[in-house]
Amino acid sequence: MKHQSFFMRSASAMAVTAAFGAVAMAASPDAGSVIGNQAVATYTNEAGDTITVTSNTVETIVQQVAGVTMTSNNNETIAPGGKAFLPHIITNDGNGADFFTLAATESGTGFLEPTGIVFYPDANMDGVADSATPLSETPTLASGEQFGVIIEVTAPSNASGTDDMAVTAVSNLDGTETALNTDTLTISNDAIVELVKSMVADAGSGGNTNIVDAGDTVTIKLTYSSTGLAAAQNYVVDDILDGRLEYVPGSAQWSDATDPLDDTNGSSTPDAYNGPNTATADSIAFDNNGQSVNFTISNIDSGRSGSVTFQAVILDTADAGIIENVATQEVDSVAFPPSNTASIIVDDQFAVSIADTAIDGAGAADATTASGTDDDGQNNDVVTETADAQQGGTIKHEFVLTNRSNQTDNLTLDINTVTDTYPDGTTFRFVGADGITPIIGSVGPIAAGDSVKVTLIATLPTDAAPTGAANYSATVKTTSDASGVSDTSTATFTGAVLASSVDLENAVVGSEGDGLDPTNGGAPWVTYPTDPGAPVTYDMVVQNNGPVSDSYNLSLAQALPAGWTVEFRSADGSAITNTGTIPAGSSDTFTVVITPPEDQLPGDTLVDIALISSVSGQGDRIVNAVTVREIYNVEIIDDQTAQASPGGIVDMTHTITNTGNVAITEGAIDDAGLDNFSGALFWDANGNGVIDPSELVIDNFDDLTDGVSAGVNGLAPGDSISVIYRVQTPSTSTSGVTENSVITLDPSLNNATATDADPTDNAVEDRIVIISGDITLSKFQYIDAGCTGAVGTFTKTRQDVEPGQCIRYKVVAENTGSSPAADVIISDAAPAYTSIVDCGGTCSETLIPAGSTSTVTTSNISSDHGTVLPGWSAELEFTVQVDE
Repeated sequence: MKHQSFFMRSASAMAVTAAFGAVAMAASPDAGSVIGNQAVATYTNEAGDTITVTSNTVETIVQQVAGVTMTSNNNETIAPGGKAFLPHIITNDGNGADFFTLAATESGTGFLEPTGIVFYPDANMDGVADSATPLSETPTLASGEQFGVIIEVTAPSNASGTDDMAVTAVSNLDGTETALNTDTLTISNDAIVELVKSMVADAGSGGNTNIVDAGDTVTIKLTYSSTGLAAAQNYVVDDILDGRLEYVPGSAQWSDATDPLDDTNGSSTPDAYNGPNTATADSIAFDNNGQSVNFTISNIDSGRSGSVTFQAVILDTADAGIIENVATQEVDSVAFPPSNTASIIVDDQFAVSIADTAIDGAGAADATTASGTDDDGQNNDVVTETADAQQGGTIKHEFVLTNRSNQTDNLTLDINTVTDTYPDGTTFRFVGADGITPIIGSVGPIAAGDSVKVTLIATLPTDAAPTGAANYSATVKTTSDASGVSDTSTATFTGAVLASSVDLENAVVGSEGDGLDPTNGGAPWVTYPTDPGAPVTYDMVVQNNGPVSDSYNLSLAQALPAGWTVEFRSADGSAITNTGTIPAGSSDTFTVVITPPEDQLPGDTLVDIALISSVSGQGDRIVNAVTVREIYNVEIIDDQTAQASPGGIVDMTHTITNTGNVAITEGAIDDAGLDNFSGALFWDANGNGVIDPSELVIDNFDDLTDGVSAGVNGLAPGDSISVIYRVQTPSTSTSGVTENSVITLDPSLNNATATDADPTDNAVEDRIVIISGDITLSKFQYIDAGCTGAVGTFTKTRQDVEPGQCIRYKVVAENTGSSPAADVIISDAAPAYTSIVDCGGTCSETLIPAGSTSTVTTSNISSDHGTVLPGWSAELEFTVQVDE
């Protein structure tokens, strides 16, 4: 029997582009998320006043739920006694970490071998098993993470017909959430060809890896196996090479022939083999502009296998990453399943440089991009500055960074301050190519092969010793963020250090800071006391002792702690960053304003003020200090006016805050002034706006359990608490009766060891008026797990909810007064991670009384209930669904 083989390269590459559109979608809340809000109601009382009230807050906690999907169904043909390899990908669709047990069960005639169904890992999801180790479950997957598996099945020699196999992945979290695929296997006596593709680097030299570098040779092998019972006629394979691969001419080899295919339409006679057939193969020329490699074999007998092998080179321009290829196959013009996805990984090749020039791919200097400050005229990896500098002045060294890796990278910069020979007190900073913009973090991203310029600015200390010929140097290092590989260069200064001609002093008696001494023997020159949040203002003098006029930029030599601010102001009070021009031999003043944060704890903070000439680079520094005093201060807000009906109860919420910077562990909290009314002050410890049974009546800061820290009662600096003042009126009260109560924080604090610094904010006055109309608003909830409109028990307590489930809310506006409340309107909104739904009509909003109307969107709802009589209520019920 004669076999015809055609091996060709098409005229053009095939490009496949996938486009993905961004779609705004609701995100499922993570397990543990809190959902909650309040409702609002407005009404008009008998006097015509519009009153607004708010409900309590109800909260629900999102629980972890399982979710899993699996792709995809397979439809494979298998010969009696043969095998099939079935890929699947499992995705964790739950809202927390989970793993999944795997199983496959035949649902039809059951013709597979009982032990012939085995799962293997395919973590990179390329359709080929990663190892020969069977598995029965996935590893733990984060929410949204995927994992691939390959199922190997074996059919007995007497198998026939078609059978379905149910493949399941079951959540370990709940044991019930299941994903199902159905693989259909058909036993066939016709032609079946399996195609396997491999890509191996340096196979000719004994290598056996898919990790490659640019310039490496990759051996690509297309192995075909006729596993059916009938011969495969007109077998065609097409392999489209990735654009990063270049075919090696003359490398094509057919397994049935000793001589290589010659790329010139010549014929090749195969070697004999132990079988009844001989074969020949023809080859035709490769089109070097194309990327398609294909061959045709006119006939492959059952049981015969063979391969076509050729080589390709990884282009030097190939970026790091995976190169994937899939070959397709046909038998007698009928498409058969494609090959596995073969891949090679272009290895991460990292190299970086920092030098006085760019560095090319061969490691040589490329002077077309060179340092603009290098004075030595050599490409020697050293940036030399020879110009003179003043005490406190700056020295600039421009370096060139080159990313010599095969992928985009970011580079960090460092100075070895342990080995540098610059004077003690020298500060270093890096700026970008513009010579101005500070570099914070990494430089980049820098594309493979690209170079960028950076400048190292060394600022000498103002007390650096003058010298006619300095010899300072520092090692500068750049490091790849992606790999950690690094390179070093040297910043050298050989100019003179000139005596400073500018002096920065404190403008106080004695001119503290005169000369080049930034500190007073290591201590600050002047220490200014202040309170938290209170600015400190002091004057400074700049003396231009040079021969020409100059101006000086103002800054902090060392940053202040977070929350602190600094301002520089001229003599007229305007904000400045520069002194303006100061004539030679003259001086000028400016003001420094330092403000600590409102919550600053007691203690000293150094303020290191620096100035530097914008012309000559000369500069000076002064170190002062600001000490923040201990401040004891508590406050309570705000005065309130509330309405109550005879015999009614009214709750008024106040906030107590420790605005000082010392913990308050003891201090009386008093209420006084009520006569016929009665009241008590409760600590709303959980901050839910209502008095819970476990919450305490308090009369002292030491009632605040663990308020400062574990085991320490009280109120920490900067902390606030909510307190609820509950007042009950006697049933004999008549409309218009008023009583006032004053809640006072005693200014004597911490067992009389401290006094409140500002007692003017230590009291609030609550005014309670008996009125005939009074609306109280309450909110309740229950979980409608199936979003079916099922009736539940309403509660104010915290509930648990799962993504996709529903929460039914009820808002009740009750007239507890003695006269009608008109124009009652209830307003509410869907909390975060939810939207208002009607469950297909089964959980639409419910309104009481009859005749009430509503306006509803997916995010807001309001209802108009008209007039509510004394003792009656208006109610709104609606449902929200949690996103999934």
